[in-house]
Amino acid sequence: MPDYRLRGAVRGADGEIGAPRVDEELTAADAKEAVRLANSRSLAIEDEAVNALWLVDAHGTLLWSLRRADLES
Repeated sequence: MPDYRLRGAVRGADGEIGAPRVDEELTAADAKEAVRLANSRSLAIEDEAVNALWLVDAHGTLLWSLRRADLES
C-alpha cells in the first residue's frame, strides 16, 4: 500500500503557511482512499491554531488541501 502524508500548519493573515505542526503518515490503497482518510482526520486535529491542511503522496505531489475556515462557512 502506498504511503501518504497529512500535514497541517498555521496560515497567517498574509497567506503564508508556517512550518508543519501536523505531519502524519497515512496508509491507503490509493489516492482516493487517502483523500477520504485525510478528510475524516481533518475533523480531529487537536491543535486549534492549525488552519491549513494538505495531503501529499510519496512523491510530494499535492492531492488534497483544506482551509479550516472553509469548514466553518
